[in-house]
Amino acid sequence: MAWYPGAERMELQPESDAQPAIIPTQLLMHSIAAPWTPQRIFEYWRDSTNLESHFGLGFDGAMGQYVGTQTRADANMYANRRPDGTGAISCESASNLQHTDPWTPEQVEALIRLGVWVHQQHGIPLRICRTWDDPGYGVHRMFPQWSDGGTACPGDLRTAQFHDVVFPGIVARASGAPPQPNVPPVQPTTPTPAPRRRRPRAYLAIGA
Repeated sequence: MAWYPGAERMELQPESDAQPAIIPTQLLMHSIAAPWTPQRIFEYWRDSTNLESHFGLGFDGAMGQYVGTQTRADANMYANRRPDGTGAISCESASNLQHTDPWTPEQVEALIRLGVWVHQQHGIPLRICRTWDDPGYGVHRMFPQWSDGGTACPGDLRTAQFHDVVFPGIVARASGAPPQPNVPPVQPTTPTPAPRRRRPRAYLAIGA
């Protein structure tokens, strides 16, 4: 199993040893709808539920990892129960209770770094998932198979940040070059002819 060097290891047991192995092909980003630190997220999953994500992210950018990325974590529903053995890496992030707030700048930076690492470590392709089982990057709300029939997690502001800031940041950082802007091609135009210069009129001298 793989452990991200940018996160503090807080291993959940028995999940870390008992749950099946996966081949990671996706990274999915969540909001936990609670203003919690990685330590508090760990305690909640350890003591209160049998659902968990691989990572937990605080407002200040601190990150904890609870299960190795090649072990199933259950927060992604059917994304981690595919018959071919592929699965999704999941990252919960602290938010307000309605998960309507944007990611902080520190959270954005941490998500970009994690996204680069999973690309380098597991070969996850630098694209947004096109279907629920397509390799790539996404947010939890994109496909109903990633939740119990659909979810609003993360909220609208974080979903916009994913598309406008986080995913382009991952691509730029991982490839060493900024992504090309989505600008329509310039249409050719017909050159405007230069104005014709008028020849001066010739005048005859009268009475000479």
